[in-house]
Amino acid sequence: MKLLEPNGLVDNLYRYVQTQIELTQIEVQERIEAAIKKLVLLFVLGIISAIFLVFVFITLSLFLNHITHSSYWGFLIVTFLLGIITALVFYAVKKPLEKEDIPKPQEAIAEDIEV
Repeated sequence: MKLLEPNGLVDNLYRYVQTQIELTQIEVQERIEAAIKKLVLLFVLGIISAIFLVFVFITLSLFLNHITHSSYWGFLIVTFLLGIITALVFYAVKKPLEKEDIPKPQEAIAEDIEV
């Protein structure tokens, strides 16, 4: 009846706790590995998407050059459109970020200094 002896119970409890700690460590490691795999996949997809968009915009610019019978108007039109799109996205993202209650660095420092 080693299982019911005090030393046996303590020994079993110690091994149980040790096993639970190891299991938790393995689960955390698996979650970290899964997150890293997702980040790498998103990074690769982002690069491929960026290259794809560059080729699409170059093709569009060359097409517009052909239509306008110019060697630069197509590139200027595409650049102008991308500038407008960038400004719209910037202002669309800027407003929700301003609504968050994130103190500015100067305000946070002033709050810390006040006694």
